[in-house]
Amino acid sequence: MKEKQTERPNILFILADQLRRTGLGCYGNPDVSTPVIDRLCREGLQFTHSVSASPVCAPYRATIQTGLYPHQHGVEGNGDLFSPCCKGLAEYFDEAGYETCFVGKSHFGRDEIEEKDGWVRPENRMGWKHWYGTGGDHHYDTPIYDEKGNLDKRYFGQYSASVRTGLAEDFIRQNRERPWLLQLNYSEPHVATMPALYRQPGIRERVRELNRELSLGLSEEQLSAPNPLSFYDSVPQHLLTRLLPQEYLDRYDPEKLRLDPNVPEKYARLTRFFLQEIYAMTTCLDDEVGKVLETLRQSGQLERTIVIFASDHGDMLSNGYLRFKGVPYQNAYRTPLIVWGPGVRAGQSGELVNSVDIFPTLLELAGIPRGEGLPGVSIAPAILEGRTGLQKDVLLGLATWRGIYDGRYFYAADNRTGQILPARLTDTQADPYDLENLAGREEYAPLQERMHARLLERLREAGDRKFLGE
Repeated sequence: MKEKQTERPNILFILADQLRRTGLGCYGNPDVSTPVIDRLCREGLQFTHSVSASPVCAPYRATIQTGLYPHQHGVEGNGDLFSPCCKGLAEYFDEAGYETCFVGKSHFGRDEIEEKDGWVRPENRMGWKHWYGTGGDHHYDTPIYDEKGNLDKRYFGQYSASVRTGLAEDFIRQNRERPWLLQLNYSEPHVATMPALYRQPGIRERVRELNRELSLGLSEEQLSAPNPLSFYDSVPQHLLTRLLPQEYLDRYDPEKLRLDPNVPEKYARLTRFFLQEIYAMTTCLDDEVGKVLETLRQSGQLERTIVIFASDHGDMLSNGYLRFKGVPYQNAYRTPLIVWGPGVRAGQSGELVNSVDIFPTLLELAGIPRGEGLPGVSIAPAILEGRTGLQKDVLLGLATWRGIYDGRYFYAADNRTGQILPARLTDTQADPYDLENLAGREEYAPLQERMHARLLERLREAGDRKFLGE
């Protein structure tokens, strides 16, 4: 039994936070430096049509743990409380003889104890044997709690990405004899969420000064927003606080960063400062991934570890939005996905991948039988054998919209009026920046009707009765 277990691969699942598909060099970004991830992409398998079933943090993260759509596991927004409803990912691996470890941002839903950012009670950790779950997006001084829920002060003053890397490295070094599953969640390049900062009158005045000094173009309405959370969507955090090691910010000159054609001119200068921040955090993330891979190499485990790099969702920075997500636009729902390791074929795959597909894929890569009731499709055959045509479309959505994506066309409908009405139709190949909405155009009426009917069919298959109004 032990010999058979050691033949199974280790699985390292690395999750970035709010990193859109076009945010990496290997996905065509000429400005950002990501040599480690780019190498994984060259040597491994790059998926070009990966999407988030629900492009915000908590619904996606609960989906990874349960293998279910948000309407099935109950976390349909960041404010919903997660309650385990099924057998979790780690529980399957536990039963198969794997060591399991969770490191980093959990955010399966609303905090169970409001003042303990990221704390998850042991009974709600879905079977993870080793647990180092943290809060989200502060980047320095991210709170880490011990098993009893007490704040661990050892990590004060340290950058969160480095802390998470260190915890992951410790687990890797200490578990060389048995196969393991390690989920490593970073907060980069998500903006820091620090509402208390913006409740301070002095900070509000400093934002006004920066707006004038740097010609950021923020309107009086934005500057006067009563909700402090609205400011982190509007003001680059590194202009106000210590967000990450300065060396990474110094690598990027905002004046030289290129903008997508869907960025409105009024936000052009502001967006360049946001890009400086995002790219700096992404490069820092790339360095941290490199450290983990080096630890795998030094411990003799690199050649028997499958590495999966993904992101929970994207980031708009376009179409009139600033730092935003959860909307039916490509920058929000399309994500990077890279697989590297033993048995993984190299190259590109045009297979469709949804976040509900990650759970059954990890099971199959480890040779663990699939459980009942999982709606996702395993893409392990594409990873290991180069199989194609595993699914013809994927279902996604959030709040009042649901969408379907077939690798070229994306169609979304909205039910805010009580009726399910067309909202968006996009040719993603011809229009990668969502500049044109084809919904309602006469020449696209047959396509729209087909995709609308298919969307309703998929929703009924998935049992999304609330959206359907049934």
